Amino acid sequence: MTESPAPSPGRLPGGGFTYGTVQAGGYTLDYATAGPEDPAAVLVSLPGSAGLEMSIAKDQLAGHYRVIELNPPGWGARDDVSEKMHQSQLGPILTEAVERLTDGPFFLVGTSMGGSNALYVAAALPHRVRGIVLEGGMAPSRPEDLRMPPPPEPGSDAGPEASYPAPVTDPRKPWATPEYVTGQMSVRLRMFGWIEPDLQASEAIAAIRERGTPVLALLGEDDEIIAPSQQQRFQEELPQADFQLVPTGAHDLQNTVPDVFVDLVENFIASVGQQ
Repeated sequence: MTESPAPSPGRLPGGGFTYGTVQAGGYTLDYATAGPEDPAAVLVSLPGSAGLEMSIAKDQLAGHYRVIELNPPGWGARDDVSEKMHQSQLGPILTEAVERLTDGPFFLVGTSMGGSNALYVAAALPHRVRGIVLEGGMAPSRPEDLRMPPPPEPGSDAGPEASYPAPVTDPRKPWATPEYVTGQMSVRLRMFGWIEPDLQASEAIAAIRERGTPVLALLGEDDEIIAPSQQQRFQEELPQADFQLVPTGAHDLQNTVPDVFVDLVENFIASVGQQ
């Protein structure tokens, strides 16, 4: 495990985070961390398909909690993975990395495709995970819950570009210029060339349901990828989950409605502490 000072943040969030790498499963994983010496809780954040990404919400949460954003192998800026892999196979790798980076109990935050990763880590570490926050989590969902077709399997004739809308900017994210968003799309499409997404995470969900692990599922009312019908999926498969539609929130709740996201996460942590 190595750490280095944060890069110059410019207009980007995350200037107070320290960046480093951790070895797990034979891979090198990037991570970023920040928080007080005596945090109220530890949050392990698993990002969406564009990889490690700082946010306004993480900056705020790091004022009270230790926040660790952990990049899966081959996601984001990491282009050192090429072998085909089902997303469920990331579970043991991420679990090993989390065990190297944390001691004691923690909460998981899974964003978009990272929601499936969070579910697998939670299933592997049931006695350490106190709760799971799914931010526009892709699992559990069915094709009818998606506003666009799911990414094709690696090696299929269909290009993943067909499954995604043209990159768009949002005035609530002034650093996300067209060039920035296009760069995110580029690394996302590269990752889809080798990973087979898991929108069901059935085994992990079964374990979490059986244990009764608290789950907060957040979906923006203006989410551009997932439809509100996903709530039915949670009622069927994770009935203990608190599913909430967030007004004016896009898929990226942490940057489009950061104050609301932080309040919801803090209230969830407090409610779990009272159980």
